[in-house]
Amino acid sequence: MHTRRLIILTTRKMTTMTTMTTNKYYHYCSSSYSSLKRIQQRQRQQRLQEKNLERRHSSSSSSSSSSITTNNKEEEEEKKTDTSTTTIAIIGSGAAGLTAAYFAAKTVNEKSSSSSSSSKNHIIKIKVYERTKESGKKILMSGGARCNVLPVEASIDDFVTDSNPRLAKAILQSWTVAKCHKWLQDEIKLELGIEHATNKYFPLSNSSREVRDKLVEACKREGVLFQYETNVTKIMRDEERNIWVIKTENTKDIEANALILSLGGSSFPAVGTDGTGYVIAERDLNNVTVNKTYPALVPLVGEHPGGENTLPGVSLDCQVKIKKAETKKAQQASRSGFLFTHKGYSGPSILDLSHHVVNDSSHSNNNSSSISKLVVNWNPACDWKEVLNPAAAGQSSGGGGGSDLVIKRLKLHLPARLCEALLKEADVDSSSVNVSNLPKAKRIKLIEILSCYEIKSTGHQGFRKAEVTGGGIALESVDTKTMELKNNKNVFVCGEICDIFGRIGGFNFLWAWTSGRLAGINSASV
Repeated sequence: MHTRRLIILTTRKMTTMTTMTTNKYYHYCSSSYSSLKRIQQRQRQQRLQEKNLERRHSSSSSSSSSSITTNNKEEEEEKKTDTSTTTIAIIGSGAAGLTAAYFAAKTVNEKSSSSSSSSKNHIIKIKVYERTKESGKKILMSGGARCNVLPVEASIDDFVTDSNPRLAKAILQSWTVAKCHKWLQDEIKLELGIEHATNKYFPLSNSSREVRDKLVEACKREGVLFQYETNVTKIMRDEERNIWVIKTENTKDIEANALILSLGGSSFPAVGTDGTGYVIAERDLNNVTVNKTYPALVPLVGEHPGGENTLPGVSLDCQVKIKKAETKKAQQASRSGFLFTHKGYSGPSILDLSHHVVNDSSHSNNNSSSISKLVVNWNPACDWKEVLNPAAAGQSSGGGGGSDLVIKRLKLHLPARLCEALLKEADVDSSSVNVSNLPKAKRIKLIEILSCYEIKSTGHQGFRKAEVTGGGIALESVDTKTMELKNNKNVFVCGEICDIFGRIGGFNFLWAWTSGRLAGINSASV
């Protein structure tokens, strides 16, 4: 009896607990039913978009290094639903390539949302192919890893090209600095601030990685697909099918209706830019002119003042000019920053003018007289004659009269190590010679060294250290309204592969954003 009673009681208890649990479950379901319906609705919408448009695909991972692989199920669905596909392939995912991908996808999406229902079965895919494991490796290096994304203002005078400058101007005028700035802030979600000392825009985070990541994220929001570790070696035109066939080292052939070539130049080959784009353009395309390429914005090699490289790390603001062999007029660097390196010279002032020396060296045929000369005034604010005047007693001269050591006067205006080197260059004993007993001939020589010192450049550090590439695809080969290559249907170019570069200060990014935008928008019309 006791046992039977215990079983009955236990059964009743379990039934009660089950009922309570069931009630709690149904209460939970009831309270979250509307949320569940919303989730299911969103899932249905997403599946519909994937089948009909394949437009809003984005990686579940935030890592920019994850590869997107072919989805066989989606391809099967396309066949079942009689969908047609157009593919726009962007080769290279630097600043210009990412910009082109974003605007291509955005333009496609805007057209799709406003199109009639009869066109919903046509899918346009935007795919980026990158030879390295991640996008924008050169972005990560820029601006000392701070990434100066834009200048505050710009003109055609801030750029160098061997093509017709009017063509470069037409492209650059298609998008103002202000509009580009608004795009970066409003659409890319990149908060920017001005560094007034240099007139540059930087991300408020001072992080070049944020710039790269925001660009990739913006592309993915628009449905751009990324495939990494894909090294493109050749492109071919299939006229019969009206498509382009892309050959790679490690994947099957890629077919595309339109191409955007944004493979970069030859500078910094360590990040994947080795000049492949120029080879492809000359070899695989029709009537494309590639102007001779050379390292630009590159450090120079040469001896420091005094005959030895004793000044690495010394930096100062000075005035640097280039004196061309064929003209008396000297062109002045736009920046004053100057840096002594272990091998020679660098800093914004040197980089700004380095292309003159590089070009002259390549065409000189060992004739030194035909090479342009870099001339430095170590402190243009100084009247060096007054500084070395024995009778001077003002602030600029130190106020000690002719008994002052010459080096004491110089140290008021220049770094100490540089003073020692310049005095050695002038053959003046820094430890004993005072201003009053400085011989006239040496005074004249020293003033010349202080005000117009000729840099002893013997070369440059090449593409390995060059910030950009000079030369490239001639702008005469490009439709400046669309960035499409003339005589090459549905092939567009942007970024460093083109024959143009800007000086230090965000100008090369401005070119990347501007040319990438034009290429992306117009590729979406194929």
